[in-house]
Amino acid sequence: MDIDTSKLYAVLTGDVIGSSKLSERSRRSLYTMMQRGSEALRSLFGDIIPLDVDIFRGDSWQMLLSAPEKSFRIGLLYRLYLKTSMQERTDTRLGVGIGPISFIPGERVSEGEGVAFRLSGQALEEMGSFCSLGFRIHDPEGFRSQWLDSSAVLLDAIVLSWTEKQALAIYGALLGWTQKRIGSLWSPPISQQTVAEYLKNARWHHIDRFLDFFENADHALTRNDTGQ
Repeated sequence: MDIDTSKLYAVLTGDVIGSSKLSERSRRSLYTMMQRGSEALRSLFGDIIPLDVDIFRGDSWQMLLSAPEKSFRIGLLYRLYLKTSMQERTDTRLGVGIGPISFIPGERVSEGEGVAFRLSGQALEEMGSFCSLGFRIHDPEGFRSQWLDSSAVLLDAIVLSWTEKQALAIYGALLGWTQKRIGSLWSPPISQQTVAEYLKNARWHHIDRFLDFFENADHALTRNDTGQ
């Protein structure tokens, strides 16, 4: 894959929580669902996700984004896809790293090298047992990385409280769907009023406000001006 060394990328690294405790049937379907989640997101976001999600060791995965400002939204969507598509309750830890990339020699994300890869792994390793979302950005002064990681911890606290129904409603909201369309995700479909209640209880307004700031604020997520 051709890499632009003058820009920043996001690398998302994750592992499925408690995968060894899943039933044999769920462990067999996990890989399939992880692949389907990758296909769904690539069809929605196009070149922002230039390669398939790389799945390794059965329950670990890595994703590359060419638009780092979309890292929280896409990371949440992949997490929610697994959460809502598996028969057994399933979640994944997620470490986000934003920085320059040196190269990806093949079509597998895990073969890549660069600052974003190292930061993503660091975010995953250092998040601790109390949290499932970590964030690091290439930032010599450290301030931006600290406040973004603190924001990730607070965001994760909300995500961990979601029921399966709330998670499904949030999945549609993250894609910008209307509440009527979100209701069609259920079989049979549910009312717009019920969707609105799910979104309210899941604190969607707060999530949406944070993502709007993160994706649109000028906080140097899309330019490599800090050197390597």
